[in-house]
Amino acid sequence: MFTNLTALYEDWNHVIVTAHRGASGCYPENTALAMRKAVAWGADMIEFDLRTTLDGVPFILHDNSLDRTSNLTGRGEDLTLAQLKEGNFSYYAFGREKLKAPIYEHLEIPTFEEILQEFRGKAGMNIQVYAKPDGLREICRLYCDYDMFDQGFMTIAELENIEIVKSFDSRIEVCYTPGWKERCDPANLKLCKEIGCRFVQPPIEHSNEDTYALCRQLGLRTNVFYADTEPNIRKILAQGGTGMLSNRADIVLDIVR
Repeated sequence: MFTNLTALYEDWNHVIVTAHRGASGCYPENTALAMRKAVAWGADMIEFDLRTTLDGVPFILHDNSLDRTSNLTGRGEDLTLAQLKEGNFSYYAFGREKLKAPIYEHLEIPTFEEILQEFRGKAGMNIQVYAKPDGLREICRLYCDYDMFDQGFMTIAELENIEIVKSFDSRIEVCYTPGWKERCDPANLKLCKEIGCRFVQPPIEHSNEDTYALCRQLGLRTNVFYADTEPNIRKILAQGGTGMLSNRADIVLDIVR
């Protein structure tokens, strides 16, 4: 049962399971349906990606383009929310090419606020931010309005955007994710600690026992990116990882339990 990030952070015997884009290995990614299924499975956290519409509304989409996951084309940032809501976002099944027909008759794209309304207090939130500075401020406003302090953190790749977030409200929690290999560099992990991160996201292919040992030493919980198969899940656990992201949070949960 999720209470807050602090409770998750402090229980170092508990492996933190984060559903990457929701239950994306079984349901259309980054949809409320995928988040709902992940929460029902018992995932500690849900991870999703934020961009902003042409009319300034934060919405959930990973790709720079709408083409892969929906019947729309082009950039989501170039459409209004009303235009995006007309699309069907069930044209992609994990590990396959884009489908010729949708999985569901209608499955719309969710906004950040809709996710906050439904899932705040039910699971922690790993909020991957791709929005530009103007959109970032609106995301910060919603984060604060919904009192997401100790309920979710913003995962951000640019230090300048972290500065914008902290200038908006210093209580907003962040996870710094620079370049792929850089995330596991000891100097970067120490920087994460200095800027107040409690959670880090090292890639599985560039992390090992030494990475996880240093994270423990620094007091950083690892959300390793990512593990869907039993060998990889067990590898992370054996090396000392304290959490992981997965498109198949159900498999991780079965093994951890």
